[in-house]
Amino acid sequence: MAIHPVIMCGGSGTRLWPVSDRACPKQFHRLVSDKSVFQETVLRFRAEGFAAPVIISNAAHRSLIEAQLAEIGAEASALLLEPEGRNTAAVAAMAALHLADAGEGALGLLVPSDHFIGRPEVFLAAVRAAADAATGGHITTFGIAPTRPDTGFGYIQAGESISGAVSTVAAFREKPDAATAASYLASGAYSWNAGIFLFRPDALLAEFEAHAPDILSATRTALTGARRDGAAIYPDATAFAAIRATSLDYAVMEKTARAAVYAPLDCAWSDIGTWSMIGEISARQNTPAPVEIASEGCVVHAADGILVALVGAENLVVVADGARVLVAAKDRSQDVGAVVKALKERGLTDYL
Repeated sequence: MAIHPVIMCGGSGTRLWPVSDRACPKQFHRLVSDKSVFQETVLRFRAEGFAAPVIISNAAHRSLIEAQLAEIGAEASALLLEPEGRNTAAVAAMAALHLADAGEGALGLLVPSDHFIGRPEVFLAAVRAAADAATGGHITTFGIAPTRPDTGFGYIQAGESISGAVSTVAAFREKPDAATAASYLASGAYSWNAGIFLFRPDALLAEFEAHAPDILSATRTALTGARRDGAAIYPDATAFAAIRATSLDYAVMEKTARAAVYAPLDCAWSDIGTWSMIGEISARQNTPAPVEIASEGCVVHAADGILVALVGAENLVVVADGARVLVAAKDRSQDVGAVVKALKERGLTDYL
């Protein structure tokens, strides 16, 4: 059996402006270590039982991906380069179609490129443990052990046990309000939905055929008409634009009887969606180090060569990148995406 990581690199990361921008989204930045989040994801699967990764990203980022792979001495088995984003259902359908001929026993592992996993050995052990359920035809997702009643994540309710930590999915829940999130945490039956899926390609294709045949058909047409350049595959742009844009959860997972979940998974996971989250886990060093006088609780991220000085500052996020500077209250870091919206409305697209 070989597990084929399919790394999704299409996110824009607007809440991590100004570092994350259109030219270089957050996954390609060194946010938490001396390697980019994308590179950390690729290296995570340099382990027994895992094949070379398939990478799905925007066509505009091909050279960036190839350069970052070269930096860590890695190669992708394929680069599926989207002409535009059509959400995760299209990505999953492409992955399943691409891996359909990967060989008997092959499994696909669909993972975001922009997540942090502090205990990768625990994560890999969970993937291996969930492989039996996936081989048996279950489309298995991974539920992160919740540490707080967070309203920013979707939740998965575990159902009947299948084997070990793998259960059926009783329900997928949308991002809750605070009271509902607290009840989920207290019940012990819910986990955070990390958007990671382990599947047998033919099983996922069958569920697309049953629940979202239009997405499968349009994706197949786009791949059939694809242009190839070495490891790079460019789906036909016209056909790709016709794919209905929706998530894999909506298109398939909330409808299929094959849904399973490995939970709870305690692998020190974070979606590093805000600067506040990065401040909690980052080991990256600013060069030069910031000067902090009578200041505490601040998150500082500056491009190399930029000196940040803080005097009497508390619980701020300060990010300096070229001609762009962000200063935000730490507890409002989830609202940074509003800055991107405001810049678009003002026509200041050079800062995006």
